[in-house]
Amino acid sequence: MRVTHQMLSQQFIQNLNRNNTSMEKLQGQISSGKKFEKISDQPGDALKGLTYRSSLSHVEQFQKNAQDGIDWSTAMDGALGNVTDVLHRVRELTVEASNDTVNSSDRKNIAVEIRSLIQQVGNIANTAYGSGYLFSGTDLNTQPYQYDTLQQTSDNGKEWTIGQGINVNGKVHASSVFGFEVDGENLFKTMENLAQTLENGENPGSLLNSVDKQMDNLITQRTIVGTNQNLLELAANKLDQAQFLNKKMLSNTEDTDITKAFTELTLQETALKAALTAGGKIMQLSLADFLR
Repeated sequence: MRVTHQMLSQQFIQNLNRNNTSMEKLQGQISSGKKFEKISDQPGDALKGLTYRSSLSHVEQFQKNAQDGIDWSTAMDGALGNVTDVLHRVRELTVEASNDTVNSSDRKNIAVEIRSLIQQVGNIANTAYGSGYLFSGTDLNTQPYQYDTLQQTSDNGKEWTIGQGINVNGKVHASSVFGFEVDGENLFKTMENLAQTLENGENPGSLLNSVDKQMDNLITQRTIVGTNQNLLELAANKLDQAQFLNKKMLSNTEDTDITKAFTELTLQETALKAALTAGGKIMQLSLADFLR
């Protein structure tokens, strides 16, 4: 087959167009930082990117849930610590008032402080958290302690989803802490009986066991909170790793390798210059050149 001048020109223009298209694509990748602008450019990678984005979205939601659980656990542990401090003081006063050397007048004075401590525990029970109350479980808008009485609130503790099918339940709420019964009486009634006994000038020694059992329950509740917090913090660390890996895979799929793109662009520019030089010589040929 005879190669004509027109064929050479057409081939030159086609190669030049392909070269310009490649350079335009590389320049777009460098300027946007993305390997492709439309799904149709690289359907396989685009589908992978969508999968990684979906996974990343789930991981980030789980991270928020885990952090909310950690914050709740920190607040709950602090509140339980305050109740524990109050009960320590109640126990000290009970032991002091149980001494036979203490007279009825002294016991009545001690009762005044016990009454104050009851209100202090009530204030802790009503600790606000977020848009509701810390000890109200899932019934956030019900104030646990009203009219000097422990109110009925949800027995369902707060729950956080930290993975596919993985949930952590707080389990600690007003009923488990302040509603815990010793001899049929909750924490507030135990303290109320103690105050009344002292106001009557009587020895409160028989109530010391009830105070100790309430203290033991508080320790149990704090242990539950601590265990949950450890689980949530461990989950948060794993979720951080999962987020990092998903971001890395998404970047590998969608983001431009700038160094590689610049290298390819340089090669394309070199090829373009060489093509233009060669093409210039071809396009200058005339009929006289062929007749020589």
